[in-house]
Amino acid sequence: MAGTAACALSAPAAAQADPETPSWAADEIIVTGERRARYDAKEAAVARTPVPLVDIPQSIQVITATLIEEQELNTLTEALRNVSGVTPNGVAETVLANPIIRGFEAEIYVDGLIGYGDTAVIDPSSLVGVERIEVAKGPTSVLFGGGTGAPVGGLINVVTKTPQAEAFARIGVRAGSFSTVAPNVDVNMPLGERAGFRVAAEYHASDDYIDDVEIERITVNPSFGLELTEDTDFLLRAGYNRIEQLEYAGLPAQVANLPGVDRFQFGGAPDAPETVIENLSIHGTLTHAFTDRIKGSLQVRRFENSFDEFSTTPVLSVFAVEGTSATLINGQLPVDTNQWTIDASATAEFSTGVVDHVLLAGVTYDDTNYQAASGFGLFTPIGDYDYLTQTPRLSFGEAPPLVTFLESDYETVAGYLQNQVSIGERVNLLIGGRYSRYALTEVEGGQGTDETFTRFDPRVGASIEVANGVSLFAGWSTGSRLSLFFAGEDGAPPKLETSQSLEGGVKFAVERIGLSGTLAGYRIIRENVPTPDPTTFVTSIQTGEQRSVGAEVDLIWEPTRSLSILLSAAYADAEITDDTELPAGTRLPRVPETSGRLAARYRFDEAVFGGALNGLGVGAGLSWSQEAALAFPNPEDPRFPDVFDSDAFLVADAQASYAFDRFRIGVTVQNLFDEEYFIPYQYFSQEVVRPSQPRSAFVTLSATF
Repeated sequence: MAGTAACALSAPAAAQADPETPSWAADEIIVTGERRARYDAKEAAVARTPVPLVDIPQSIQVITATLIEEQELNTLTEALRNVSGVTPNGVAETVLANPIIRGFEAEIYVDGLIGYGDTAVIDPSSLVGVERIEVAKGPTSVLFGGGTGAPVGGLINVVTKTPQAEAFARIGVRAGSFSTVAPNVDVNMPLGERAGFRVAAEYHASDDYIDDVEIERITVNPSFGLELTEDTDFLLRAGYNRIEQLEYAGLPAQVANLPGVDRFQFGGAPDAPETVIENLSIHGTLTHAFTDRIKGSLQVRRFENSFDEFSTTPVLSVFAVEGTSATLINGQLPVDTNQWTIDASATAEFSTGVVDHVLLAGVTYDDTNYQAASGFGLFTPIGDYDYLTQTPRLSFGEAPPLVTFLESDYETVAGYLQNQVSIGERVNLLIGGRYSRYALTEVEGGQGTDETFTRFDPRVGASIEVANGVSLFAGWSTGSRLSLFFAGEDGAPPKLETSQSLEGGVKFAVERIGLSGTLAGYRIIRENVPTPDPTTFVTSIQTGEQRSVGAEVDLIWEPTRSLSILLSAAYADAEITDDTELPAGTRLPRVPETSGRLAARYRFDEAVFGGALNGLGVGAGLSWSQEAALAFPNPEDPRFPDVFDSDAFLVADAQASYAFDRFRIGVTVQNLFDEEYFIPYQYFSQEVVRPSQPRSAFVTLSATF
């Protein structure tokens, strides 16, 4: 039963938890023998059941604490490049776009519960408080939902750090290119034998490699664990982060590659107020073991987000680009989001004859209130800017008057049931379903929608071990979610967005050679998809059908405890297949046809050179991608005579670290050969790009006491 999905788990401890150890202080994975796990994972919280990943008919990858440390990863954007089929959103795109999994936007969950899913504002600004990152691809709709609905292409679950049994304090600092300075701390304090407290925090200040842009981020993640009885544990986690920076609107694709155009210029008003994003969450979890085989869990979370966005941007669908100049507008968008999420579930393990069952049943309640006021709709021009000469330097001026345009409430009530069945040692079957009731109410502004939808989404799957450590798997499910911010055709209420997901492949967990991972193929179909209107700024239309088909590879090879090699690669064909407004065959934005990463790490141990290099580790990686469409241009529209893509790229990175006594020093170099290319930049669904990060180097120093 020892298995893994690629890319994997966890660093701090790796032994089976003592039955008397509170769940919040338990170790994360089980390891047998003397071989120490590095990047491979056996289980993941996103599975929702104590079933090895190799037996779950779904592609699940886990980015471990070891991988995060050894690649010197500091943001979710950097971490997600290690997983196939994922297009990370840029750090500067935090308020604008979600990461993409298998062609479609993914939701970000924290400790198994969703944050409001319209934008990626819940993206953690730092990984200082993150234990690991789990990426669940394929059928996920039965077990997860809330906010605006269930995931389509997949979900990203950020697992935060919790109190541990032994006291320690770790302090560190990261410094380097772009005047980066980022001190951090991680302190764990046991409070007697039954309680513990932990807090991880970081302050980050730097320039961007885009001119005029400065970045300031604060992250604080405290947690408190309490063993109420031998069978009952309580865990309280909180998170606060604040991001403040001058908002960058990208570089119009029409001018980006013209001779003489500075790729790093800030093509806007440098005196614009900074965009500020704040997230606060408080998450309580109560777990109780009724018996050795029946366990219950109650989770309650309050999530609050606010952002005050200021922007100067070209409006390409209105003014277009004339020569090398474009008309810029200023705008302001303040938004407040408040969300309550409750999830209660129970897991029962039992047998009927020779058949073993893991039964999961639960209910979810989610209520999200979204309020926004905007000056964007006024389209206030502030002047024409020439991207070639970078003149004139425009002033933001006065912010447009705010006009309240939307206050919405989204309510989800759902019940789910899943049974994982093991027949003998080699056959595993899974069947489940989720019944959801969605309520969408726009109480002010917008389209005045007040609708309730109901939906049943099933899931089935199977895995068969065909050889020791090799399993075939297949899974199918449907999903559903709300469509927001616009009415349907002829003023009718928006339709419920639906999806179908099918995947299958091979999983490896060959312990004797250290090979683990997944080969998977998939097909996802979405209907009634909200899509940015290519002819009108900041509006959407509910299109017909979109489809994504592809294949992925996620492999970890660890033949010894000293060497880890990661390979991820993806092929994706994501396009519109049926639509009344956009041509069939139009590619989905930000989705390259092929992409991948190859990374290796070697750790010197006592057996090498008599131990003189003990504590030294070196690593390197290659990331690549084909070009991707930038937006949804309409070839029939005379305002869109050309279709622009981003650039293909192959970029290298390298890392080294040395640990001695209680100290560690790490060095990383990104874009080692200083390659120049443009990547898609999701700014109001326009054809704009962002330049690649130039060669940059960072040093991390830390001490543990």
